[in-house]
Amino acid sequence: MRRVVYDPSKCAACKTCEIQCSVSHSRSGELLAALFESPPPLPRLAIAWTPGLNVPVMCAHCETAPCLLGCPVGAIRRDRVTDAVLVDDQRCIGCFSCVLVCPYGAIRLSHDRKRVHKCDSCVDRLAEEEEPACSASCPTKALAFREVEELAREKTAAIAVREAAALRRERELEGGAPSPMETILKMREEMTRG
Repeated sequence: MRRVVYDPSKCAACKTCEIQCSVSHSRSGELLAALFESPPPLPRLAIAWTPGLNVPVMCAHCETAPCLLGCPVGAIRRDRVTDAVLVDDQRCIGCFSCVLVCPYGAIRLSHDRKRVHKCDSCVDRLAEEEEPACSASCPTKALAFREVEELAREKTAAIAVREAAALRRERELEGGAPSPMETILKMREEMTRG
């Protein structure tokens, strides 16, 4: 399953993703025309700044989505094809229960403050076999449309490299003496030999 994933260390807070998201969800679908639409199109994600780090905040389309469970009128549903959690703004009554229960703060109020909107994973673009607007437009690749399993494998490999480097540094600091982990592994190896 492919999802939009982000790497905050690559985010330059250029807000290209926000702009392209707005344009993608505008009536015209074009940047210049979208500037003059009323009300202007709203982005479905936001770049949040924390000291030293920019974080793209968007819907995670949770497996057990609190917003979907908390909506009293069924205005939030899961798309069977893309697995995206979607808001039906025609059914939304503006109770904002979803805003209260979303752990990411990814659900926002509409211009008239009577409805909500959130990331829809660009289901229209996915249907045309295009990637979501935010990840397609990100110049630094802080947002990427990737296979979740592939990302997990890469993170596992990165942690293994980091742990191996830490063990080497520890050994160097101790003057070449084996680390406790290396001693245990050596003892296990000798025990299996007999």
